[in-house]
Amino acid sequence: MNNKRKTGFNIIDFFVILIVLALIAGTVYFIWRKNREPSTQLREKNLTYTVRISGVDKDFISVFEQEGLVYNSSTMNYVGTIKTVRLEKAAVLTDKAAATGEGEDVSYTVIQQKYEDVYDVYLTITSKTMLDSRNVAYVDEERITVGSRINLRTGNFPCEAYITAFSIG
Repeated sequence: MNNKRKTGFNIIDFFVILIVLALIAGTVYFIWRKNREPSTQLREKNLTYTVRISGVDKDFISVFEQEGLVYNSSTMNYVGTIKTVRLEKAAVLTDKAAATGEGEDVSYTVIQQKYEDVYDVYLTITSKTMLDSRNVAYVDEERITVGSRINLRTGNFPCEAYITAFSIG
């Protein structure tokens, strides 16, 4: 009879220990990651931001009224109330080449021309915002930073706007 006991590890024992260690490491990682998310420490503040909507035809200017409601055109969630509306005639920059003679350098002159019936609309919008632990503002889960694009809708007019300024307080 063979009375010897086998006491060594085999390949199945190795894989069972490896799987248990991987589960423990994964659990620790996901708990650590969840505690570090900025959305867990949000604070609500008042936000005033200005957006620029380029190339609006004069027939559509009437949709931008003071105290009008503004929505995100992608999600249709409320993103603020219009406080002021400022219009500027839309401008285009063109260049004009001016050659002085054969074989000489060509100089360019930049000319700004303004359209008579197309406007750039600047809307100042007030809203409630959520600040994360780094004091980054969010409206309808959109990060509010100068230069960022936001899809807006006021009335039946959807548009793409760019944030030009904001203040929190």
